[in-house]
Amino acid sequence: MSIIDAHVHVLDDYQPMTPFQDMGRVDRLLHWMDDAAVDKAVMLPVVTDFSPGNNEECSRWARDNPDRLAAMTDVPLDAPDAAERVMAARAQYGSVAISCYPRTPDLAWMTASEHDAIWIAFQASGLVCNLQVTPPNYRHIIELAQRYRQVRFVLNHFGLPKGAGIAPEDVASGGLDEARLLDNLFVKVSAYYSVADTPWDHRCPTALAYLYRLRDLLGAERLMFGSDWPPAGRQLTYRQIVEIVRTEATELTEAEKAAILGETAARVYGI
Repeated sequence: MSIIDAHVHVLDDYQPMTPFQDMGRVDRLLHWMDDAAVDKAVMLPVVTDFSPGNNEECSRWARDNPDRLAAMTDVPLDAPDAAERVMAARAQYGSVAISCYPRTPDLAWMTASEHDAIWIAFQASGLVCNLQVTPPNYRHIIELAQRYRQVRFVLNHFGLPKGAGIAPEDVASGGLDEARLLDNLFVKVSAYYSVADTPWDHRCPTALAYLYRLRDLLGAERLMFGSDWPPAGRQLTYRQIVEIVRTEATELTEAEKAAILGETAARVYGI
């Protein structure tokens, strides 16, 4: 079974992790990947005041380790030149996707006609659109996925249901049921601590309840594993995070585990 970690951050000085801000070093990630038998990881750059060059760094690390690492490019989609940056990302950075952590709480603007050029750029480039989206904004991303069926959309961290008060028993998963038939919308089951009642518990019973709900709703072929390393390292080791799905997810079939742990990410990101 090939394993792909679809959500890691890699940088030498990840200041929010102080005093362990070097946990995200590329050499350390590769060590922990070897230890956990993870074949490849997808890097999401952290472009901010303490790491302004992380797009370039992740691109370089992916080129230096093509069998182990792939890189997204961070693009704020509300920037005036967002469409041009999407179009340039593959040639400039070797990107497999665009990562965006939106700067506004309401994402209705993404569906407005003045932003059509962004989605046309995604169609033309073939890059995946990877988004941090909260449940109140599901409907906007679902609308985009319906309108632009050639664009693949990926939502981080289970779609962040817990913070919005959505329980794993919610059969509609906060409105994600509206995406049931959209085969171009995917969810990363990543950052298990974000949906856990006891994030230090490697068995992650609540997080797995959310995973099983998404499996029932969308199918394992539309879910992909991600660790959210190094932030997740505050609670568990890298190996423990991988084993949440590989060992503790006993309600998954072996075929479902294979899809979530690698096959979906390989297909969606083309890696």
